[in-house]
Amino acid sequence: MHRLTGPVLALVIVLSSPAHAAEETPGRYSMSATDEGMLRLDTQSGAVSLCTGKAGRWVCRSIADDRLALENEIDRLSDENQQLKDELAQREADLPPGAKPQPEASESWVPSDKHVEEFMTFFEKMMIRLKQIAESTQDDSPAAPAAPKTKP
Repeated sequence: MHRLTGPVLALVIVLSSPAHAAEETPGRYSMSATDEGMLRLDTQSGAVSLCTGKAGRWVCRSIADDRLALENEIDRLSDENQQLKDELAQREADLPPGAKPQPEASESWVPSDKHVEEFMTFFEKMMIRLKQIAESTQDDSPAAPAAPKTKP
């Protein structure tokens, strides 16, 4: 019986040591080494900080968390969506019985004869001006040199 007492006692001591206890119940922060310093993860809130040491002094700065911004935007959109659903339900409740909600008519704009005439006048002036520019560049261009004659 005395032979088992030594190994059992050693096992109890090892299992109750602080290092083993730390493995079972992690602390609030988890640290990971990086090229810039240490990343500190708050295991309760999920916040991440970059810790850097200079001249024996460590400073931890919070890293921007896009997740929080996205969650806030999701919450805002969910609230807006619920407000719109409530407004739509209220409008449908205000309709007389048996009536169907009609989509709002969109206004289509058809140009008047005056607008068409103004555009055509502008277009004609533009075409005349382009023709004048093309003709002036043809008149200003030097004559193409004749191809050199080859001797037989």
